[in-house]
Amino acid sequence: MNMFWALLPVKEVTESKQRLAGSLHHHEREGLVLAMLRDVLTAIAEVEEFDGVLLVSRSQKVQALAREFVSDVFEESAGSDHSRAVTEGNRYLYDRYHAESCLALSCDVPRVTPTDIRHVIEHHERISLVPNTSGEGTNAIMTSPPNVITCQFGGASLVRHIASADAAGFDAHIVQNENIGHDIDDLQDLERAIVDLGSSYTRQYLQSSGIAARLSDQIADRRSAMSPATGTVNQWT
Repeated sequence: MNMFWALLPVKEVTESKQRLAGSLHHHEREGLVLAMLRDVLTAIAEVEEFDGVLLVSRSQKVQALAREFVSDVFEESAGSDHSRAVTEGNRYLYDRYHAESCLALSCDVPRVTPTDIRHVIEHHERISLVPNTSGEGTNAIMTSPPNVITCQFGGASLVRHIASADAAGFDAHIVQNENIGHDIDDLQDLERAIVDLGSSYTRQYLQSSGIAARLSDQIADRRSAMSPATGTVNQWT
């Protein structure tokens, strides 16, 4: 019987990354989501500690991409948000596979490595939370058993998850991890990714799609507009 699972929730790609709608076309947002998903799946696949990987998604495009990486696919209820998708997926793992533990990881953390995931596993207690870089959101949650609490993602979710753990009679354990903490939600995140993602599917997509060049030009234009006057030429080092 499989005891330790990874869970990856992915909404319909047409509905993803709405905060980037002002900067990316809808097909570019789809491409970005799929590229980030491949990076995360690739990292998960190299972690031997997992007995299985569950994809939680109703998207046919996502299912097609993830098929070679995952052990099972669960389609969440229609209209579910991120919280409900993870909660339903956790319940499914507990009921069907009698899973003892589950690590639910966001699909928009393309910097994640197998070492980062093992770091969370090694420091896991009954309820382990990995915050985003702001310290307010939750980019990964590991629970034993999977359905020990109800997930409450979105906004300042970290404090809500801590409260849920308290209500269940447990202390939430905070695990800091820089790469898991760096998600891509807004334009600033995207601009940072162009610079520091290194060799990844996400970086390759941003370059091949022309997004990287377009945003680099926009960054240069903003810097020029904000620079102090130095005659007729703006100088940058």
